[in-house]
Amino acid sequence: MKVRIGVVDFVNARPLVHGLDRERGVELVYDRPSRLAQSLRRGELDVALVSSIECFRSPELRVVPEIGICSEGPVRSVKLFLRKPLEQVERIACDAGSRSGAALARLVFVEFLQRPGVSTFEIEPTLEPASVDADAVLLVGDPALRAKPGSTSLEPLDLGWFWTDRTGLPFVYAVWASRRGKVSEELLALLLRARDRGLMERSKIAAAAAGELELPVAGLAQYLTRNLRYQLGEREIKGLERFRDLAAQHGMCNRHDVPFLKVRMHAL
Repeated sequence: MKVRIGVVDFVNARPLVHGLDRERGVELVYDRPSRLAQSLRRGELDVALVSSIECFRSPELRVVPEIGICSEGPVRSVKLFLRKPLEQVERIACDAGSRSGAALARLVFVEFLQRPGVSTFEIEPTLEPASVDADAVLLVGDPALRAKPGSTSLEPLDLGWFWTDRTGLPFVYAVWASRRGKVSEELLALLLRARDRGLMERSKIAAAAAGELELPVAGLAQYLTRNLRYQLGEREIKGLERFRDLAAQHGMCNRHDVPFLKVRMHAL
């Protein structure tokens, strides 16, 4: 029986899935994070890489410990492209693929700028944010890396930088999640091994992706090694808890804990 693992085809996720396609009994299912969460809730996947906020919205989901996609400071792949100064923004177009990025963009306004009246709507990912009729455009993942604000009239705001500047904490964008009781110790160990392989091969991953994304190898390597973190340590968990608390306060989620799986990876 195959294990169905939901993954995102962004370069930032590749260190977490490195070599999984060669593992016996594993089937990788690619989709955007928001759809992976839906498939996971329907029981179509055993585990999936989902936006972190999804685990605070779905009581049946559990977070796999010790693994995540995180940053402390600039992340480069979660950007708000601004047509107006922040204090004048009224309408935000949000990339439909991500839930955590959209929640973070809302928190910028409702929590940190005290502007609850700012509205949001969803769009498909674009490499031309200036073509969108909105005061600001949120892009996440590869489109955020590839969009060229220098050729547009928009000013990019890195939301990873904004979060850490305002809270002093890391931000956790995505986690491995499963439904309660659906992940074995062997699968948890498999995910950890894949991450550890990927961390050792980040330079090769960047080189392989550079031509595909039409981005410089050195920039992608820096992105994967310096901008991003892939461990959920104590500080990352504190950042995740702060995100949960603020999101719940503003009606974006309903959980008041971080629902980790009980199995500890280091004990396997």
